Amino acid sequence: MLNISICGEHVLSVETIARLLQDEPTFNVSTIKSHTQLTCSNIKQDVLICCAISYSNTLFNEIKKLHQQTPLVKKILIMPMAHKQFLLKLLNAGVSAIVSYKSPPEELVQSIHLAMRRQQYLSIDLSKMVINTEYPSSFNTLSKRELEITYMLANGMNIKSVSSELSISPKTVNTYRYRIFNKLAIERNVDLFRMVSEEAAYMLA
Repeated sequence: MLNISICGEHVLSVETIARLLQDEPTFNVSTIKSHTQLTCSNIKQDVLICCAISYSNTLFNEIKKLHQQTPLVKKILIMPMAHKQFLLKLLNAGVSAIVSYKSPPEELVQSIHLAMRRQQYLSIDLSKMVINTEYPSSFNTLSKRELEITYMLANGMNIKSVSSELSISPKTVNTYRYRIFNKLAIERNVDLFRMVSEEAAYMLA
């Protein structure tokens, strides 16, 4: 029996994933409010599934710290679109698998079994984004911080949420937003979402 804990900022996402996995006879599924519960000596988990809103340095640092504290726990991320350099960075930080929200339930189950066999896994759609290097992306002109904020905005986070997540002021976020729009020659958030979606569609073709 595998002990699996699911955490995340959105209760709906966490509960939905929990219900999907509860049908698996060899999974003992529970939900937790915080990653810090995994460091308690009286809790033994085999797998932690984290439902992430978007990639951020905060997420990366939490995963890295968590892996140092609980190296035997397999970490699986469920997340939306992200630039390939961020996906690779997370895998190098100790994440066993990254699955997109668009992946079918059976792919998540597969990622869990592979993680328990000490194999890393990227869902099919995300792996195509990493492998496809021929596309001359407009996002190559952006800095790492600008890329980070680009995907946060494209995934629906507002200025206040990005500010809170990155621990920077809303004014600083707006400054980055202006730079991003200037480099990409766009004027609105909807244009940013369209560009990110188009790049993802090309990568997945």
